[in-house]
Amino acid sequence: MTKILIVEDETIISFGYRLQLEQNGFEVIDTARSGDEAEASVERNPPDIIIMDIYLTGDRNGLETAKAIRTKRNIPIVFLTASSKPDIVEGIRALPDCHYLVKPVDPDALNSVLYRITKR
Repeated sequence: MTKILIVEDETIISFGYRLQLEQNGFEVIDTARSGDEAEASVERNPPDIIIMDIYLTGDRNGLETAKAIRTKRNIPIVFLTASSKPDIVEGIRALPDCHYLVKPVDPDALNSVLYRITKR
């Protein structure tokens, strides 16, 4: 079963993603609200995939957190963001093995991206 870490600062949104993912056969091993929590979670129990919001609680955003995690582990990341700012989109595209979906996220689109990642 594919292990997923959800990094999202909005608890209700994180809970919704968890329900959807678990109903589709994924195992959500943890949730985090900040970059620091995400990094600690990855160190404790590395996931197979990270689902990450761009705007997080704390000092770092999702892009900065992803870069820090990727210096230690090559984990695919799916960014979920309401932002279509060029600097955000370009920042995501600059990271290898990263994908993004625009919020509100279509559940079928998220599942499709996750299944493509797991079938490599």
